[in-house]
Amino acid sequence: MEKYNEMISSIDNYIYKNFTAADEYQKKVYESMKYSLSSGGKRVRPIFSVLAYRAFSRTEDYEKVLPFACAIELIHTYSLIHDDLPSMDNDDIRRGKPTNHKVYSEAIAILAGDGLLNMATEVIARELENYEELDEIKKGIKSLKYIFTSSGVHGMIGGQVIDMVYTDEMNYDICESMYKLKTAALIKAAVVSAGILAGINDEEVATLEEFSNCLGMAYQIRDDILDKEKDLENDTNTMLKYKSVEELEKIIENLTLRAKEQLDFLDYDTTELSCFADSLVNRGI
Repeated sequence: MEKYNEMISSIDNYIYKNFTAADEYQKKVYESMKYSLSSGGKRVRPIFSVLAYRAFSRTEDYEKVLPFACAIELIHTYSLIHDDLPSMDNDDIRRGKPTNHKVYSEAIAILAGDGLLNMATEVIARELENYEELDEIKKGIKSLKYIFTSSGVHGMIGGQVIDMVYTDEMNYDICESMYKLKTAALIKAAVVSAGILAGINDEEVATLEEFSNCLGMAYQIRDDILDKEKDLENDTNTMLKYKSVEELEKIIENLTLRAKEQLDFLDYDTTELSCFADSLVNRGI
């Protein structure tokens, strides 16, 4: 990830500038929000946003997409806080550190997650206020809508619902549906919303959706393989309950190939996007 350090620095600077004005009464919840934002996240989703925007706008300048990219990281972080809660996955450790509710209390952790989700909206809305051309406003609103649809009940939240409700009925097909919503949907939001902001058409949106779905699935399955021992110990519902490591490696290979084929259909230079995708699905090998 070192080659993306400058990009990550720009993303972090944009995120943390939203935490400069907290009064004494809100100090604790701001601390809680920043704690999870600075707990070792790799900024995968906002990097995807930036790379997609640069590819489809055909420009190196990515300042315009930063509010949208950062909003997605805020949404991702809120989802992790809530996933770790006792009523959800009940995790005490994330990325080698105590989870948010273990540090700040369950109540503050819930509110911190809520705060991050609201901040995501605020960040994009502030950006849209500066738009003057009608076409730009429409693209901005369409991108915003895509992000929040992908992270809502028919996207990321829906995936968590499957994880909670279908624990005892889980099988390969249900697990696959869960992955498409819980993991792939937010990667899709990052890539497609950036493409929309850059001006891609509906056919290109559909192509990017297929790319993102395949990549998101491959990314999550790679996580399953890397976290095999821990997940088996905790009896976590993952693909490893239904497929061997060898079978999953083949599935990752096929999904990655399918994802990269989608990029080949597009009349843009997607080299950076493809290379970053490779680095994610091949990590740990």
